Amino acid sequence: MRARVVKEFEAYWNYAVTLFREGAELDGDLARHCVDNAPKGHVEVVEADPEPPAPKQDAGAGDGGEGVPDGSGSGDEPPVDGTIDALMEWVGDSQERAAQALEAEQAKDKPRSTVVKRLTALADSEE
Repeated sequence: MRARVVKEFEAYWNYAVTLFREGAELDGDLARHCVDNAPKGHVEVVEADPEPPAPKQDAGAGDGGEGVPDGSGSGDEPPVDGTIDALMEWVGDSQERAAQALEAEQAKDKPRSTVVKRLTALADSEE
């Protein structure tokens, strides 16, 4: 992370009270510390930290695909409160799971029309 001091301020850093003057460029831990702790409007972010990579999802090893990739449902219940991708991964090619997920999605207060269309097509398809 990189940040710039917009207004002069004092902060505790490295076991001492330090004066940060207007225009000073900060980076790394010091920049994060000042962005998080300086008075509002005294520091601006010049370059934010990059987002960490998303952890790899494990759909379960040899368990028939019952592992749920985003953890938003058990292996036996469709993760209808998760993402569409997670739900469709849970369904896979199974007509039975598609019907189960469709029923759960339609039971929600606001079912997602895209999901309903995709699940209906899968549940009604011939194998």
